[in-house]
Amino acid sequence: MNSTIVTLKKQLRKEMAIKLSKLPNNELNRQSDLVFQKLKQMKEFQSSKNISVYISMPTCEILTNKIIHDILASDKNCFIPRCTKTTMDMVKISSMDDFNSLPTNKWNIPEPPLDEPRENALDMEKGSGLDLILMPGVAFDKEKNRIGHGKGYYDRFIKECAKWSKEHGAPRAKTVALSLNEQIVDSGVIPTEETDEKLDYILTPESVFH
Repeated sequence: MNSTIVTLKKQLRKEMAIKLSKLPNNELNRQSDLVFQKLKQMKEFQSSKNISVYISMPTCEILTNKIIHDILASDKNCFIPRCTKTTMDMVKISSMDDFNSLPTNKWNIPEPPLDEPRENALDMEKGSGLDLILMPGVAFDKEKNRIGHGKGYYDRFIKECAKWSKEHGAPRAKTVALSLNEQIVDSGVIPTEETDEKLDYILTPESVFH
């Protein structure tokens, strides 16, 4: 990995953290509601059966509780992240009671325990695959580039999804990033590498980048 790019990414993450920490809760809720409305209007969301969605931190990103509630109240299947130090799987949750009973991890985010049997979206034998992946990030640009928190979970997971789709002759899952207005940066600001996956869509309260 290019050390200059690593440094630039660290700097951008630091700048975004400072910027987003100043966002008031009512503004965070307002923008989250607007993005949720935009998502519900997307035909890709309406036609998807199997959707994975990140569980939001309480600050600095679009909140997803209402989205999770909406998916679970519909005939769609909801999958959420379960991580080890190096890997991320998407496992199924069955109801809001199930979601509300999840223990929290070290980031204070609900997460199913690793030893708990759950349906894995990309299980090669029994997995259902995914139609849509709702993604978080630290910053995005209009060219559909994304910078995450630096663990590479989603970049690797998208590659796994593509592999699953190819092996099962299924369409590739669409990727949709959910972004606060403040997370959109100018083109060229996000340092990119070959391992970085471009997004299919970015939803902000004001725009849809496609």
